[in-house]
Amino acid sequence: MKRILYYSLFLCLGCHSTAQTDNTPLLNEAKTKLEEKTATVSEILTDKKYLPLHTLTAFRDMIKAGSNTEVLMIAPADEPGKKIRVLGTVTDSENKPVANALVYLYQTDARGWYSADAPHVGGNQGDMQHARLFGYVRTNEQGKFELHTIKPSGYPRSDLPAHIHVHVWAEGYRDFVNEFLFDDDERLKGAIREQAIRNRFLVEKPEKATAPFDQQFSYQVQLSKQ
Repeated sequence: MKRILYYSLFLCLGCHSTAQTDNTPLLNEAKTKLEEKTATVSEILTDKKYLPLHTLTAFRDMIKAGSNTEVLMIAPADEPGKKIRVLGTVTDSENKPVANALVYLYQTDARGWYSADAPHVGGNQGDMQHARLFGYVRTNEQGKFELHTIKPSGYPRSDLPAHIHVHVWAEGYRDFVNEFLFDDDERLKGAIREQAIRNRFLVEKPEKATAPFDQQFSYQVQLSKQ
């Protein structure tokens, strides 16, 4: 996994450990809603009632299993921060669309925190596996997916730029692990920008957005065949 090495200097600042509580009734309720199609994946993810479940592996597996090509919304309506729309396109090395690819996205909130009550959830792997703002979506026949969220912030007490982590899996292709960065991020400059480019992180400029979004960004993900 390609990472900016200096990220590790900050991963354990304010780590959070998930508490063990009996969330079975709430998990079963969410599962039933998804199975009976009385709620969408986005509605479950943005319902504050289910926020305590977001760190749980069982809940995340349920969201993954329910992933589809619908617009993915991962931030509650009252989540602080700029509302952004992210348009993604997944292609192969010949720029042909890759349909039904599984896309996993996770990010910090407007404070730069992965957890509800701490910047990190036990370090890099903990953030990846337990971040509060997360979701799974699949690409459509045109290789496209759409994410509605808030603009994340960089980690506190650091100069790291804001980013959205993106993992993509598709049959016949190598796993893709990267980050979406924002060209207008004031932290993304000088040596940090140069390093981000060397690491081939995806940097895009904001586009014209329509209400209710403050900004829109478009990213292209290119997969390599196995």
